[in-house]
Amino acid sequence: MASTGSNYSIQGADGAAAERADIVVGLTSHNDAETIGAVMRAARDGLAPFGPSATRFLLADAGSTDGTRQVAREAAGAALMEVEYERGPAFTGLPYHGEPGRATALRAILQAAQRLDARACAVIDAGLPSVQPDWIERLVAPVLTDGFDYVSPYSVRHANEGALTKAIVSPMFRALYGVRLRQPAASEFGCSARLAAHYLEQDFWEVERAPIGIDLWLAVAAVCGDFRTCESIFGRRSAPSRGMPADLSTTLAQVVGALFADLEHRVDVWQRVRASSAIPVFGTPTLPDTEAPPLNVDALVESFRLGYRELREIWTWVLPPRTIVELRRLTEMTPARLRFDDRMWAGLVYDFAVGYAFRVMPHDHLLRSLTPLYSGWLASFVMQAAGESAEQVEERLEQLCLAFEAEKRHLISRWRWPERLR
Repeated sequence: MASTGSNYSIQGADGAAAERADIVVGLTSHNDAETIGAVMRAARDGLAPFGPSATRFLLADAGSTDGTRQVAREAAGAALMEVEYERGPAFTGLPYHGEPGRATALRAILQAAQRLDARACAVIDAGLPSVQPDWIERLVAPVLTDGFDYVSPYSVRHANEGALTKAIVSPMFRALYGVRLRQPAASEFGCSARLAAHYLEQDFWEVERAPIGIDLWLAVAAVCGDFRTCESIFGRRSAPSRGMPADLSTTLAQVVGALFADLEHRVDVWQRVRASSAIPVFGTPTLPDTEAPPLNVDALVESFRLGYRELREIWTWVLPPRTIVELRRLTEMTPARLRFDDRMWAGLVYDFAVGYAFRVMPHDHLLRSLTPLYSGWLASFVMQAAGESAEQVEERLEQLCLAFEAEKRHLISRWRWPERLR
């Protein structure tokens, strides 16, 4: 096995070194004293069916100053093992998940799970306020009882929730790698010992975008290897809140940038993939029991129009003339009539990916210029989905994914024989 290049240690609540555990639950935390106690108790209850004797909790804390560790010790007792690790330099931008050094924390958890000879490992963000006991069971049961290597969570959400995943990350992931994961960048996952060992051999742990791209890259590494993958249905998931959230442009630049960076890294893999396949799903989707969060569609449309007026010249560096013409036509539509064609949107995203790879301009400028276009897509999608059932929204998203698969030939063509980019 290749060296992972990080130092870590684990010890139990009594200071003694650990020997082994069948199941480990890794928690990443940073100033999560308000939530970690409930998360630990939910995890403990979720693991009850597997018996307590071979279960351990691994806490990788990123230097909390609010008593997070003490709350965790009180909640988990002797089952808690604290993972000490070198956090390394922080990412220069605002971390998307709000945790400094997330990549190094995850690597330390996987190293500790390997040291404990765990058969299954589940990872949870200690800042999640909505963790339920059955989440933990659903992350480890497919590994232990059904032989799966990677378990990805899936939660049914309102049409305007998780839109960046719906618009770009999920359909592009599916088209590139041929696996229909609906939430491939989730911060929770379950994995087998074999996959954990594979993760530790990867070379992405210390690259620039690792702090915000690591969750997506772990999913990619699983589906690109010879590993069995599945989804488990979760209930409603509320995102952790740590400080001021990133603005839309920053979030988009970081998340899509991580996806585009992986595109460059695995070009020999995705160019050979020609279709996608469904994966097993454990559980039954349930509809959200809350109202959809408010969304200002008029403001999104105005952002799209303003972006066209101010960024059109920049877009011409990556988008073909026919797309620029279509965008101009869309800016002239009333909000009620605005409709982004699925194949046009897929081709547009792929053109930005090519522009990123060929470095037609600084990456951050390119990615941020995508924000008004995403705003226009989101306004179009939300208005089309208004009044539709969850099943109808899922069908609409399925058509979008099929469009990304169909337009993949456009990506491959431009990648292999790029037009002259000004």
